[in-house]
Amino acid sequence: MEKLLAEFLMIVIGVLVALAVDGWRQDREELRVASEHLFDVSAELRQNLCTVERVRALQMPRKLESLQTVIRFLNDPGAEVADPALLLHAFARSTAASQPWLVDNQYQALQNSGNVRLLRKLQPDLGLSGLYEAPEVLFSQVQRLQGPYPVAVNQLMPAQLQAEFSPLHGYMRGEQAPVLPDDADLTQAVAAIRGRRLELLALARGEAAVATGRWYALARISRDLHSTLQELAHWDRDTQPLEEYLEQCRTPRQQPAPAPDRRS
Repeated sequence: MEKLLAEFLMIVIGVLVALAVDGWRQDREELRVASEHLFDVSAELRQNLCTVERVRALQMPRKLESLQTVIRFLNDPGAEVADPALLLHAFARSTAASQPWLVDNQYQALQNSGNVRLLRKLQPDLGLSGLYEAPEVLFSQVQRLQGPYPVAVNQLMPAQLQAEFSPLHGYMRGEQAPVLPDDADLTQAVAAIRGRRLELLALARGEAAVATGRWYALARISRDLHSTLQELAHWDRDTQPLEEYLEQCRTPRQQPAPAPDRRS
């Protein structure tokens, strides 16, 4: 009887040990998978923060400066225009959307695989859902403020300027859409703007509300991304310090130098 009991205990102990080893191996594998996800998420968040900082440092100031030029001009019925092209350029830039192009590939991969829960093993307080979904919520609130200002301004721009003034021009550096010939006398466009001065002034003030809302949205997104990346510093594979990397993001990209003329 004692022998049977001893054998039974040995079997039970063996099963318990096997289960413990199997659980340990599973935990180790889950930690490895969680680590890989955190490495990938950190890289994606770093890229998104760079995109946000580029918009904040380069695009938003240009929009606000142009919008200020527009409002100043529209507020003064007798404002002199020394350079019509420069004024029209300010009007065109004042319509820019200035919204970052954010990616969520790693977050979607986590959602689809069901591995979001694994991240809590290493980062219990990590709130990725709010971090990735906040931009859409914030920008949707900004969108509710959007009025017809961009459409009204584009209707007043001579067609030949659209190839240069299009807000999508920046996505194709070194390329330019076909120019559509129109009224070459830019003073005519300035006169048309003067003719709708009060209407455009009201719309420009509405656009100022949109720009201000977008500024706040970008600031909040930047702060949240920056804070999360600091939490995930251990999982950031990039050897370049974050602040140094962001400083590069805020620096204007150099336009490629024109090819040398070899005809001579």
